[in-house]
Amino acid sequence: MKPNILLIYADQMRHDTLSCLGYDWVDSPHLDRLASQGQVYPQAVTPCPVCMSARWSLHTGQYNSSHGCYSNHHPGPRPPQHLPGELKKGGYTTALIGKNHSFLGEDDLDHLDLNPEPVSQEATRERALWASQSENRRLGLEAAPGAREGDQEAAKTEAAIRFIREHADNPSPFFLWLSYLNPHTPYHAPDPWHAEYVSREVPSPQLEPDGLKTKPFRQQFHQRSTNRLLPMDDGEVIRMRQVYAAMIAFLDQEIGRVLDEVDRLGTADETVVVFTSDHGDYMGDHGLYTKSPALYDCLVRVPQIIRGPGFSPGTDERLVNQVDLMPTLLSAAGLPIPGSCEGIDLRTSEAPEFQVAEYGVPGVTPFTQEDMEQGRIPEEAWTAPGKTDIPWEGNPVSLAGRIRMIRTVDWKLVMEEDVPVEFYDLKKDPHELINQVDHTEYAEQQQELEERLKGWIANSQPMTNDRFRSRLL
Repeated sequence: MKPNILLIYADQMRHDTLSCLGYDWVDSPHLDRLASQGQVYPQAVTPCPVCMSARWSLHTGQYNSSHGCYSNHHPGPRPPQHLPGELKKGGYTTALIGKNHSFLGEDDLDHLDLNPEPVSQEATRERALWASQSENRRLGLEAAPGAREGDQEAAKTEAAIRFIREHADNPSPFFLWLSYLNPHTPYHAPDPWHAEYVSREVPSPQLEPDGLKTKPFRQQFHQRSTNRLLPMDDGEVIRMRQVYAAMIAFLDQEIGRVLDEVDRLGTADETVVVFTSDHGDYMGDHGLYTKSPALYDCLVRVPQIIRGPGFSPGTDERLVNQVDLMPTLLSAAGLPIPGSCEGIDLRTSEAPEFQVAEYGVPGVTPFTQEDMEQGRIPEEAWTAPGKTDIPWEGNPVSLAGRIRMIRTVDWKLVMEEDVPVEFYDLKKDPHELINQVDHTEYAEQQQELEERLKGWIANSQPMTNDRFRSRLL
């Protein structure tokens, strides 16, 4: 019997916010429950720390250098094979509830509900009016009105519960991608979560002792651009982190409602439940906000939990990537894995020795400090189109050229257009504050990772699963 598949997706949620992973600044009892019943992957990473690219990778099992979606503004060609399509061919009823931001459309799914009916129309209107008039549209200095009933996340939960109930006795299994927006910007949370977390202590941002002087120019530009448009003092940064935590606590409750329904219907043993996120969030680390244009762990490491038949409870310390989810879920469904998949079946495959992530648009020359000093930075790089008060992570400076990360448990190397620009000793410096690139103490480790990454780059698509494994193992 094929299992149901429930894929619960957060947006911009860091890995270090789950208490089941040993972090204590957010209460997540429902995700903790899921973790206690399933496999937890503390070393999971996203293949690209930006929404659209990560979602394409999720559904194709490919890195963005293969599927060609390089950013939210560079979608590339439509993939010929994808997870919902393969499941649908295998007899599944497929659905998406919530945020899409991918290539999927009505023809790909049996049920598509991007904006579910609000729990309360009146509360939703109250929330929308408040958001449009808020002094800082990205940071909720006060509680968002309308309580749970005015929040679109609650509407997604209720829609998901209805879908699960309707298909509980259906002879064909279902695949449901439940895609939440939390804890993405704008950072808004209703009470009681807002009231609880704005009085809590949260970790302070991790900052380089001398700023970003030894970091790549694109990071320095992103910091300068953000501070120019949305400067935040230390108190506002802490409030941002508090509200972010409140959003996750609220999300945890909503996920708990969905899990309760699966358990109530007695289908838990017949359902594979996956929880993960597309990428993380700076939250002020490195003096940066939201996401892009770097490959720090606060962006690329994501929470990942899988519960259900074929997944024994416990912790899996392997280096895993979100490209592994498509082949893993197809395997769990007893369906063939397309040769285009670059990920591995987590249920049967050996652990890779390293993982990679990518960002940026190929064929575009990266900008430099000299370009800025000489006035060669395009004006559109400074602000989002039509939004003169909001920094734009998709700006031409951030996206110019390719940056790639190779990461082991102990080391990380980042290369820009095949040139090493960052190297970190993750055991001594887990927050990646001290750039050790070209430091003689780490010459051997840097050279080894550089050779491995260049070999990985050379072995690009099209390729089979066997070829991909050969470049990991």
